[in-house]
Amino acid sequence: MDVLRHDLRAGFAAMRRAPIASLAAVVTIALGIGSTLAVFATVYGVLLRPLPYAAPDRLVRLWEERPGGVSPAGNRWLSRGTYVGWRDHSRTLDAVGGYGLADVQLTFGADRVSVPGARISADVLSTLGVPPLVGRLLTEEDDRDGAAAVVVLSHALWRERFATDAAVIGRPLTVDGTPRTIVGVMPPAFAFPDRSVGLWLPYQIPQSTAASTGAVVFTALGRLKPGVTPAQVEAEGTAAARGAPFHRMTEFFFGKGGAPIVHARPLADDLTLAVRPALAILAIAVALVLLIACVNVAGLMLSQGVARQREFAIRTAVGGGRGRLLRQVVTESALVAGAGSILGLIAATGLLTLARLVAPPTLPRLGDIAVDGPVLGLWAASSVLALLACALGPAVRIARADPSDALRGADRSAATGFRGASARRLRDGLLVVEASLAIVLIVGASLLVRSFSRLVSVDAGYAPASVLIASVELPEGTDDARRDRVIAQTLERLRRLPGVAAAGAGTMIPLMKQTAMASVSVPAAVAGGKPTQGRARVYTVTAGYAEALGLRRVDGRFLVDADRRPDALATVVNEEFVRQHVATSSVVGVRLPGLLRGETGPDVPAEIVGVVGNVLKDGNDKPPQPELYFLHGAPGQHISSGVRLVVRATGDPSAVAPAVRALLREVEPGLAVGRIEPLEISVAASMDGPRFATGVMGVFASVAMLLAGIGLYAALAYSVAQRDRELGIRSALGAQRRDLVGLVLGEGLLVTVPGIVLGVLGAAGFTRLMQDLLFGVTPLDPIAFATAPLVLLATSIAACLAPALRAASADPTVALRK
Repeated sequence: MDVLRHDLRAGFAAMRRAPIASLAAVVTIALGIGSTLAVFATVYGVLLRPLPYAAPDRLVRLWEERPGGVSPAGNRWLSRGTYVGWRDHSRTLDAVGGYGLADVQLTFGADRVSVPGARISADVLSTLGVPPLVGRLLTEEDDRDGAAAVVVLSHALWRERFATDAAVIGRPLTVDGTPRTIVGVMPPAFAFPDRSVGLWLPYQIPQSTAASTGAVVFTALGRLKPGVTPAQVEAEGTAAARGAPFHRMTEFFFGKGGAPIVHARPLADDLTLAVRPALAILAIAVALVLLIACVNVAGLMLSQGVARQREFAIRTAVGGGRGRLLRQVVTESALVAGAGSILGLIAATGLLTLARLVAPPTLPRLGDIAVDGPVLGLWAASSVLALLACALGPAVRIARADPSDALRGADRSAATGFRGASARRLRDGLLVVEASLAIVLIVGASLLVRSFSRLVSVDAGYAPASVLIASVELPEGTDDARRDRVIAQTLERLRRLPGVAAAGAGTMIPLMKQTAMASVSVPAAVAGGKPTQGRARVYTVTAGYAEALGLRRVDGRFLVDADRRPDALATVVNEEFVRQHVATSSVVGVRLPGLLRGETGPDVPAEIVGVVGNVLKDGNDKPPQPELYFLHGAPGQHISSGVRLVVRATGDPSAVAPAVRALLREVEPGLAVGRIEPLEISVAASMDGPRFATGVMGVFASVAMLLAGIGLYAALAYSVAQRDRELGIRSALGAQRRDLVGLVLGEGLLVTVPGIVLGVLGAAGFTRLMQDLLFGVTPLDPIAFATAPLVLLATSIAACLAPALRAASADPTVALRK
């Protein structure tokens, strides 16, 4: 213990003698370990932590496809026919069922609220293996036609609306106008399909392929039998799908294609599929940051070890053993590494708190991110790595050093710093590695910045600035006359509100989850000689909708109230519809008999009255789809219970939100008013993922530049400090100030330029892994690859400048007297 106390005192003394270098090493370790732990905690919580269900490794997401066909909005469904023919005869699955999200309206006295809900098969809910907190789960009897209407509540809804009263079981709850009996409450940690769900309803999937009603396709989940692989499930499911009877809606939901193929993917992988590429790249990036930090610290400690080489030689000459000196070096290194590691753990905790605030809500399993056992294990391993980085270089040099050479100066130089070619090569090699790793990260960050810039600059087909959106649900059972009256009165009064420039309503608005699709048929005379059939998004809107949303008119006009005629169906189409289905030179005025396959009546042809730009409803990174706009009240076209209001304000749209909410309550007290917010909030939220990845990569690139600058500055500062006698002699012999500045700058750039070359080569491989994260740019984008060297050169020059100016300002008379 006495020896340890002596070593600790000597270690603290060594840190006080070189405070700048010691502080730089501690901060470098803290940055490297803190960022590494934060990213690892995120990757582990999102991708690697087992799901909170029974035997989660046996849960699989199931869907089928027709090769060559495209489903609407890229949905992945299992068909009813496959389900019916597979469920009761499966040798690979213990259970299979369906689920899906659906917003529902709850009635509490005179109050109606909109709550995210889920319809779920009893097989799915039971196979997750999470028992209810109160009551029971849904059963197969609840899934059958004619069964009593029941509901299971989430813990959050139970707490907010029923004050955690256990006697809630058996009470009625009106859901979408239907009284249901509450039969269970789930525990707080249960979240499926996601954390927003407030209740679960039975998913009644018809058990016959001939049933005329019920779900034709649905999202499916299965549980593997013990020892079964997903590949075996896929083979069995594909056989069932190919033996299922044909359904008339199959082509609509799956597109034209070949024989069906069933896919099975582990649920944990499926839930994180969208974020897996981004998190994988961030994990590689933070590993590079940690490596840069270790290289940086190794260079800093090596500089100190070389500068103290003469000290250790004297201590050896007076009887100090090499083992004793090595122990002293390890103790000093442990102090630096320990301080940096503790600060890194604190920094990681703060970074995770920040990440929970700024991470996109769409990031799955955000609540599972925590500093726990695996993260602490990595912290211990990183601390050991930091200790090795601190101690290994100096320890090896001490073990190999010749005291006599160290005492007299092996290279016979006037300096007392890096003696010999080997020491200089080792230092320069570390700086080259550091610069090359920094280049890789800077190129990656530049690519993501350019990709995000391209994404936000895409013409989405509408103008979200100054637009307020509102979701309104009419009471169940509202007839057509009452619905029309509510919509008309609401729009009339909205347009009279101060600060409102235009107002309209429709069935869909940009970036909402639900999508209305319809089969369309275009005659040969319009399609260019051969009739075409396909799918199109169908918007039912009021007059003023296009003006309020800021749709871009390409040809013709928007819909007006005068288009509500019984003998014709006026429609506005988008550019993508024209590209795919219309081959005539003049689009406006084209008549399309049977466009919606008789849904509007056989004697009501559609007529194109206008063409608008493509609206990228599902996000700027999604391809355009054919779109049709029909007027509310036209033959066969009505806005149902869900009304989406669009209000264009003359100023800040948030300022008119309270007046809009109050107006809706006055027009119809029974309305369930959902979110009322500026459309720009939805637009910003749709880009949260790319923005988050770009921001994190930018932070890593900035840290890499900072560490590279610190490493280069510290190395040159030590070099100048230890070469003051040499620099004094040069000055005395006539060296000018600019010569000394150029000498130090050249020494710094001599390691930066090779690092840039190696880094560019490494970045060419790294950026190919980023292909799935990029939009509108290639992995070898020349601007990104040109920007990174310029940024690092600027950082290197800034890091070299202070030591260079110090060398130039040295007084030769003082230096020569040392």
